[in-house]
Amino acid sequence: MLQGEFSGLTISKIRFLETKDLITPERTPSGYRKYTEDDLGQLRWVLRQQREQFLPLRVIRERLSSEKQGHGVSSSDTFQVHDIDPALPPDDSLEITRVEILQRSGLLETDLNAMEQYGLLPKRNELRGDLYNVDDLLIAKIASRLLGFGIEPRHLRSYRRAADSEAALMDQRLVGLTGNEANHAVTELSQLGYELKSLLLRRLIH
Repeated sequence: MLQGEFSGLTISKIRFLETKDLITPERTPSGYRKYTEDDLGQLRWVLRQQREQFLPLRVIRERLSSEKQGHGVSSSDTFQVHDIDPALPPDDSLEITRVEILQRSGLLETDLNAMEQYGLLPKRNELRGDLYNVDDLLIAKIASRLLGFGIEPRHLRSYRRAADSEAALMDQRLVGLTGNEANHAVTELSQLGYELKSLLLRRLIH
């Protein structure tokens, strides 16, 4: 019923979304999953959010919960990159081809090659079927918007170096921390670093 719209949909993909609490089918006494019309509608909505908005699963789950509680979701309520928590791993919930990266971001092939060259995007081997993830697409979109201000991929090397330095500093501070304690520290440190950088930048600009 769904493969007409989502040709790449597989059983394992549906099972994965179930583990993320994005769909909760009933179980028969013998353990088989039983999908209702509401389940299909919810699954279709989740898949569209992934395909059209490239939202992380955490954000989709929050929106889904909001809708179920009757709060509704505004069409202008788009995902903001500052909502990204570095304590969480990159969003690999959606596989994106090179062609899709170019179409969705508006970058030229030469721009994408330059971003790979300067370490802003991972190099993907199309012959091996290597695909990009949601984080890669968000980075490409940001780079495309920066190009509108005349800031080219080669100018973004300083951001990559700054990220490398910040990651190394965090790594030193996280020695001995594990689990939730380590995740909380990464979230807090990254937020403090963002605020400090913004304040220093404002001082320098003005």
